Amino acid sequence: MISRNLLRNVGFALMGLFILSSAAALAVWKSPALVGGLALGFTLGAFPFASWAWVVTRGLASSRSRAMAVILLVVKMALYAGGLYLCVTHSLVDPIGVMVGVTEVVFAICTVLALQPPVSDPKEAA
Repeated sequence: MISRNLLRNVGFALMGLFILSSAAALAVWKSPALVGGLALGFTLGAFPFASWAWVVTRGLASSRSRAMAVILLVVKMALYAGGLYLCVTHSLVDPIGVMVGVTEVVFAICTVLALQPPVSDPKEAA
């Protein structure tokens, strides 16, 4: 389970990772499109984890909350599709940067979660 404190700390660490990755991309390749791809990739990679905390704590409590969770899912998929379509097909960002950004976020979050000790009481994590 992802606690709010852990999610916030990982989010700040990911912002630092994004800044370092962007600086390295600008220094080595001098490509603003690659930096834009990293930004889009980091956003698309981190958004599901940020919204998951809401879905777990409130999204499955009642039928109205379940409907809101479904609406959130549809909106997220529309943002993903729209962001990728507009930015990649119009060559605003580099697709390699998007892939690297999403991969860095998912790898970092999975590593942090794998290193966490198991929680004995599920209510402690929420």
